[in-house]
Amino acid sequence: MNPRLAASAALLVAAAQFPLALAQPRLAPDEVQIERTMLPEAHAGSFAFGLPGGVNVCYDPVRGGVNYIWTGGFIDLTNIRPVNKLIKAADLLGPVVHREAGPGPLRRGDAARVPVLEFSGYTLRPGVVELRYTVDGVPVREELRAAPDGRALVRTFRFDRTGADSRWWFVVDGQPPRAVTPQADGTFVLTTPLPARSAP
Repeated sequence: MNPRLAASAALLVAAAQFPLALAQPRLAPDEVQIERTMLPEAHAGSFAFGLPGGVNVCYDPVRGGVNYIWTGGFIDLTNIRPVNKLIKAADLLGPVVHREAGPGPLRRGDAARVPVLEFSGYTLRPGVVELRYTVDGVPVREELRAAPDGRALVRTFRFDRTGADSRWWFVVDGQPPRAVTPQADGTFVLTTPLPARSAP
């Protein structure tokens, strides 16, 4: 056998016996990581965002909100890449510390009415993910960022003129509706506290 072919075959056998975990590398201080993939308890094509400070978010564009937040490492893609016929959801590399459920969590005017939501895209900036979508036709820009100490997820909502004069609610199954009130600069901010992480 050709020596090069023999060496390649040996590497393939070793890789099959000892597969490498396709975990993501550590983040730079203001870097945001993103994967759109299969995630646990989320629709296919949901987003995993790795924010600075080890705060990670599963954003599900089908239900229009954050499904859960986990802390620590990002995700392990071993179950997904290389592609095979038995694809499973990616593994989260840290504990889930917050969960949300229910369709259309951001609602305009009537907190009891599920809105029509259309996701249109996202932009990554240093330390921030900006999501773009419409709620009943009203354009929304939602920023996700981790608090500097990693103890909260801070969501900042911006609306055009048609949405800025409306009353907005944030509705999660099993919880009373929360009014989202404007700040002095005209933005609407919602802070989700996260538990402190235990020392390693």
